[in-house]
Amino acid sequence: MRGNFTTPCFVMERAKLEANLAKLDYLQNQTGVKILHTLKSFNALEGLEIINSKLSGFSIGNPVELKMIGSLHPKHIHSYAPYFDPREITTIAQKSDTISFNSLHQWQNYTQKLQGITSLGLRINPILTLKQPKYCNANYAKHLGVNYREFLERFAQDPDSFQSLEGLHFHALCNQGIGGLKYLLAHIDKTYAHLLSSLKWLNLGGGHQLTHEDYDREVFIATVNTFIAKYPNLQLYFEPGESVVKNTGYFQTTIVDIIPSSPPIIMLDTSIEAHLLDIAITKQKPTIRNTVEHKTPHRYQIVGKSCIAGDRIGEYYFKEPLSIGDRVIFEDMMGYTMVKQTEFNGIERAGFGVVKCLDTFKIIEESF
Repeated sequence: MRGNFTTPCFVMERAKLEANLAKLDYLQNQTGVKILHTLKSFNALEGLEIINSKLSGFSIGNPVELKMIGSLHPKHIHSYAPYFDPREITTIAQKSDTISFNSLHQWQNYTQKLQGITSLGLRINPILTLKQPKYCNANYAKHLGVNYREFLERFAQDPDSFQSLEGLHFHALCNQGIGGLKYLLAHIDKTYAHLLSSLKWLNLGGGHQLTHEDYDREVFIATVNTFIAKYPNLQLYFEPGESVVKNTGYFQTTIVDIIPSSPPIIMLDTSIEAHLLDIAITKQKPTIRNTVEHKTPHRYQIVGKSCIAGDRIGEYYFKEPLSIGDRVIFEDMMGYTMVKQTEFNGIERAGFGVVKCLDTFKIIEESF
């Protein structure tokens, strides 16, 4: 496959993004929950403009992300970070509708200063036992959120220090179906029932595969509405992150060299170090279009163009032979990929474009 626009380039398919947003908006309308998009998963402005038209707002973690959405005037901004810089926290709080602190130390340091400026919350680590990838299982990350037992003990000892507490934040799931949400809500209902009536909101974080083809959205609606009926004072927020942009786009590259070997080595105009860092971090093998799992005569080793010996993407069996100048397309590359780009080895960041349909393409260069 050849094309007449510059690679490497991330390409978002607008129709697929709008289909995901329709699913999420349906959940909002049927339950009253507010779904926020997290900028850490995807932050290209043209995509954010489309997302902002359907979802209830954004989740940010610092002034840089806050600036990214400044022109969008979102309906709701939630702020959370493992650490807020004291020099920046007031500005962030003034622009936020809700905010979650990561530790009791931060809660003690900031609540008096920020009380009345925004709605204050605390991230809790529920330490749920879940089968999910280690790289994103926050239940075992002791630095992310307050251990729920420690929180409950401190609350019982000194409830007055939590008078300004209006919300609890849980980010315990990763790539979970409806079972994960049921487990989390059951934990919340059982463990915090004695204080939920005094709160205004719960942020149930990310890791919910709300747009996945196998996710049971009708059960989501029934489960959430049952919980809300018991605690009508609570506004529920979700931050599905990658699920917003799941399967909405791909990454196009060009073959720049073919090095004789067994199998032949295909060099692309990209690099794991520069454009595909999330692959290296999570040790996932990306899906490439026009490849198959079974053996074919067209086996190739795919590598990047940086000077790092480990810039290897993997071996693939293609349906057809490859030539210099052909395009190699990586599927489902919108979430957590673009946001992790670097300029390692002097390699420029990849472009970004939105395509309305596969026959029309408009390239838009973004500043990251």
